Amino acid sequence: MYFNRRELLILNELLSLKYKTAAQLALAADASVRTIKSDIKNLRNKLDKEGIMIDSTQNKGYKLYFETEEVKLNLYKYLSHININRLHLNKRNNYERIFYIIRRLLVNVGYIKLDDLAEEMFVSRSTLNVDMPEVKRILYSYQLSLISKANYGITIKGHELNKRTCIEEYFFQNNFRAENHNDPDIRFENYNRAFIPETESVLKEVCDRFNVILSDFSLQNIAVYVLISIIRNKQKHPIDLHADTTKELNQDNSHVGRASKQFVEILNSKFNAELNDNEMLYISMHLETKQILQNKNMIKEANWPRIDQALEAVYFEIKNNFDIDVSNDFILKKYLALHVYQMLRRVRSGMVLRNPIVHENLQKYIFAAKVTISAVKVMEDYFNIKINLNEFGYLMLYFNVALRNLNKKSKISICMVSGRGRAETIMYLEELRDKFPQDKYVITNCDSVEDIIGRIGDYDIFVSSYELDIPQAIPQVAIEKGDYIKQIQQIANNIDFYRGDFSGYFNRYFQETFSNFHLEGSDKESILQNILQDLKSQGIVEPHSELANPFVAHEIGNNIVHLQDLYKICRKPVCYIAVLNYPIVWDNDVVRVLFLIKTKRDGDHHLNILCEMFSKWAQNKENIQRLVKRKNYKVFLDDILTMESSGY
Repeated sequence: MYFNRRELLILNELLSLKYKTAAQLALAADASVRTIKSDIKNLRNKLDKEGIMIDSTQNKGYKLYFETEEVKLNLYKYLSHININRLHLNKRNNYERIFYIIRRLLVNVGYIKLDDLAEEMFVSRSTLNVDMPEVKRILYSYQLSLISKANYGITIKGHELNKRTCIEEYFFQNNFRAENHNDPDIRFENYNRAFIPETESVLKEVCDRFNVILSDFSLQNIAVYVLISIIRNKQKHPIDLHADTTKELNQDNSHVGRASKQFVEILNSKFNAELNDNEMLYISMHLETKQILQNKNMIKEANWPRIDQALEAVYFEIKNNFDIDVSNDFILKKYLALHVYQMLRRVRSGMVLRNPIVHENLQKYIFAAKVTISAVKVMEDYFNIKINLNEFGYLMLYFNVALRNLNKKSKISICMVSGRGRAETIMYLEELRDKFPQDKYVITNCDSVEDIIGRIGDYDIFVSSYELDIPQAIPQVAIEKGDYIKQIQQIANNIDFYRGDFSGYFNRYFQETFSNFHLEGSDKESILQNILQDLKSQGIVEPHSELANPFVAHEIGNNIVHLQDLYKICRKPVCYIAVLNYPIVWDNDVVRVLFLIKTKRDGDHHLNILCEMFSKWAQNKENIQRLVKRKNYKVFLDDILTMESSGY
């Protein structure tokens, strides 16, 4: 017996042996009542030969009857092998189907015909034809291509290194695999996923022995690639390394070479891995490009002046866009150049360092992400490379540390000038520390103004027993003049610190017209163009603006994309929120919601506040699910306002 997708869904419903109306069947099969009646007619022709009858009764619907108990059991047995959940997911424009096709092609040996693939997935050939452009786009991002050959079918073509990267993503990282256990899976030969922690342990011992420093993320990442290498090598898919790939290796960096050799020897001896010299070189590339550099002397042939020059351009761009100076940050000056050097080597050699918490961090640190977007654009132009999301996430952590260091310096500084006895000084200092928490205020004590004459400008507010003659126009509070705590709070509220006067501007950014809860689009390009047209219609973007890619977009997890107006086409401040009519695969994640934050100018302190609000909102999955389900601006506004201590 052969049944198409809708027929199987109809049969599954009728197996309850209760009457089902055409409307109920239409809902289950995601089809019209008219289509269901046509399907019932076709089903009757097929089932009659098997001793199964579909009865129809007016006002009741349809019901199955069987000639014998054996016929009934045969149908139950047949349908028990069908993943009904998969049938529901494999509907038109469904992202699950895309993942299935990619996995199927990655594990297939040779060509597979579209008709066979369609039958396997219980969808039509025309449905698969609609999917192919999206499959090609995703494969292209791994430098792989989809080849079609008459009378043979389709297959993936490309370097083995890139195929392994794609396998790592779609079989070891992508979160859909766990949900759909009947998906195509990689053949593990005599190995399984339990091999990964064992490999990690061996790798760590070897690296400790040869002083190769790897992060925990890198250890796990390399262990996964080792498993893939063993499996692919045993399946006669050896690595094909080229000069362009291996030129990033430092052949003189012998400690990595010796570590790789010993590591492979242990794998071959202990696990019968059968890895050859070429596979050892491939593993060495992972170690070489993913090790943590401690200082510039470790890589003497590196062009450090060129990297330093690029970073100066990065700092200039950040200062220009956000009015933030991170050029003197200790962490950036000490470590960022070392990280960028390794990043360049990974990008150029095709090595991918998985960042398992990139989405989590992109949600938490949206302001840092905006800063990093500007930095990455400079680096990509300067070095003529494309920085992937994993690398973006690691860079963002460096800039987030620098921003946090700036925030520490931006605390409101209160200086207590004590002129009375020790007991009173201790009492007032304790009151100040109780009322003004250390996460927002720095409280210091001095005996007299003369003690700090050279650094008076470091303080925002002076507190003293009586009025002082201060040589600079700095606010001061005299304790003897009444409620000094209240006076300090009033002065602090008036200081143009990050939160400043934001509350009065809230309605400028949040308006219901700045939303679209039925956004159309079948791919990234059409969605971004539809958003562009949406913003044009509201006068936020000039009517003549025409860009193929008007916004920089990043997946941040929880089915969200964060848009950045990197090309400065928005002329008015806006917090734009959109929900897609149909979810799509963006890069590697399924996306349902998009948002854009734009202030009057990028250096506006409001930007930091808005990013913090969206960060808290985006980290809560229930917020996103509620918005997708309700599609209501008030629901969105209530959620974003009631997140942790938003204060608005």
